[in-house]
Amino acid sequence: MTRRVRRQRRPSAAEGDDLRPALDAMSTADLRTTVRAILDELDDDVRARIVDRLVARAAKAAAGWTPTPPSQRFVVKAQSFADAARRIGHADAEDVTEHLRRATRAFLAGDHSTARAVFEAILPPIASMEIDLGQHELVEEVLGIDAHMCVAQYVATVYTATPMRDRVDAILRTIEDVEGVATLSDPVKAMEDVMAGALPDLDAFLGSSPI
Repeated sequence: MTRRVRRQRRPSAAEGDDLRPALDAMSTADLRTTVRAILDELDDDVRARIVDRLVARAAKAAAGWTPTPPSQRFVVKAQSFADAARRIGHADAEDVTEHLRRATRAFLAGDHSTARAVFEAILPPIASMEIDLGQHELVEEVLGIDAHMCVAQYVATVYTATPMRDRVDAILRTIEDVEGVATLSDPVKAMEDVMAGALPDLDAFLGSSPI
């Protein structure tokens, strides 16, 4: 993966004052052109994270667009990858990132079963340290994707797939299983933030939920 060297600096007060009116003054076409040009100038890791945010925001917009979901073969590949990583006890963080990124695309495309299968294969063994990513810090800091978002999407897939009577227990177990990856301080809000639409049966769930 190629990287461009970027000089870190603090933005000036003038830049902050000018940014909002400058964005407001641009047309939609100008903004799209500018975003594409800026993405081309970023290093790979930063670019990928920004693209993740753009895709997630677009999937939540009213236009009805969704990303192209990965094929069903992807689930088998991800599960085989996770099984191999558990046998040897470690995995490359970039490979894990790629599998999680495809799972998030499946989630945003509405294919929650595919997303759940991949998240379930990868996130709990990382949380329990069955799979070591070689990190000496938080998992979030070695992955090239937002770990909190992945965990929230995983919990949301459990929510949508589990009957109401079993939903609370299933969600609590899932949150506990992935605490080593990211913690959801407000699970309902976290799920709402990542869902492209509304959480189904939310009022009934809140009425029965200690979460």
